[in-house]
Amino acid sequence: MHLRLTLIALVCLPLVATAQVYQYKDANGNTVFSDSPPPGAKAIRKDIKVAPPAADAPNTDLQDKLQGFQQRREAAAAEESRAAKDKAEKEKADANCTRARNKLAALQSGQRIVRYNAQGEREFIDDATRATETSEAQQSVSEWCK
Repeated sequence: MHLRLTLIALVCLPLVATAQVYQYKDANGNTVFSDSPPPGAKAIRKDIKVAPPAADAPNTDLQDKLQGFQQRREAAAAEESRAAKDKAEKEKADANCTRARNKLAALQSGQRIVRYNAQGEREFIDDATRATETSEAQQSVSEWCK
């Protein structure tokens, strides 16, 4: 029952949303606006449309825009984070590639390579060690320098 009355009231609301206003000049010549004309005065009837009262429901269009903005902002932040991570990985791979190529070049140059042992004494690497480290350096180059 209450639902029917509410529906009827909502349907009839635009009909009562127009107001009648009369414009006329008083005895002093001033323009007057009133909801009822005075007797004997030359009044002009003006129909004024009154905006319906704002609904109590929140503005869903604004909420949709805000939600869309937040989603775009989160997507942009995720993209920026991913790009920064990709850049850091690429820089790390480039640095590792450079180190691997430098080590391989040093091993292939034929120069004597010195290492320091646990006692801090200098030791030269032998040909077998050089061959092993050269193959390891080539594997590192092929792994990092793609």
